[in-house]
Amino acid sequence: MSHGCFLMGKHVQLREFLERTFSEAGGRLSFENFMAAALYDPEFGYYTTNISDVGGSRADFSTWATLADLGRPVARWIQEEITCHDWADQRVSLIEIGGGDGSLAHSVLKSLGWRNRRKLDYHIVDISPPLREQQADRLKGRKIHWHESIDSALDQAGGKAILFSNELVDAFPVRWLQWNGTDWFEIFVNYSPETGLKEEFLPCRDNAPTWPSPPPGQRIEVHDSYLRWLDSWLPELQQGSLLTIDYGGISVEEIYGGHCAGTMRGYFRQQRIDKGGIYQRFGTQDLTCDVDFSKLVEHGEAHKIETVRLENQLNFLHRYEASSIPSTEAAERFYVLHQRKR
Repeated sequence: MSHGCFLMGKHVQLREFLERTFSEAGGRLSFENFMAAALYDPEFGYYTTNISDVGGSRADFSTWATLADLGRPVARWIQEEITCHDWADQRVSLIEIGGGDGSLAHSVLKSLGWRNRRKLDYHIVDISPPLREQQADRLKGRKIHWHESIDSALDQAGGKAILFSNELVDAFPVRWLQWNGTDWFEIFVNYSPETGLKEEFLPCRDNAPTWPSPPPGQRIEVHDSYLRWLDSWLPELQQGSLLTIDYGGISVEEIYGGHCAGTMRGYFRQQRIDKGGIYQRFGTQDLTCDVDFSKLVEHGEAHKIETVRLENQLNFLHRYEASSIPSTEAAERFYVLHQRKR
């Protein structure tokens, strides 16, 4: 079969998949479910099937871990937390959630040094088969435990661990809402072979944002799926620390000021895709949006997780003496949330 015939075959399969998926859903999907399918469907999802690289010349996007020194600051934070929990004389489980291409794990382990590594069990939780392959290649010679679920990693760690993630939250599917001047409406997506993917709006029935006076037409993303995921495993964490690094802000005003269309966007071959472009290239481009860290703080504290510090990434990198900071402006757009359960 020629390359052109193969691509046409994939196109026909995708069209049939979309027709079947939308038909089974009654003709429409919430944007959250649409985004989940575009990123994580076992056959057509971006992360599960089509992602080829992170940070390389052929990648759709880069992360801070592929561009600069993040491993040494994270390693120093880990050492502080080991001391804080009085775990210096016992084996400690590190759990990295969403391992990317393995760059952060490689840098963290190198920075910890061989004496410290002897006392550590390093776990990576990642549901993406292509990325797990990249991690395995980059981390050859290292003893790594891979898991497809956080529950498996926590169980192997005995409920006690130091957990960290870089640009994980933004990869979770979100509800997408729009303010019409008086009420919030939730964005749904319908599909037909003739017109393709189209938006429609239904009244927001629950979990509406508490934003006093948004401008008409304002769009906002809500990370309910990430919070549900936290609910599924935080009760199993007996003791430990969490470090969450991502781009976003600490209030809706900070995140959406000047962004009436919201922050949802795609990335394809290092190019940012906005507006209607996010509905193109189903399963072959990344979809992402900014994170409201105030919600993560609030949710953690509801689970009796102490907020130790919330700061922008630039402060974090300076405090732990990162060897390189390629862009202070970019670092200031990221936040670092440090939480702890004693």
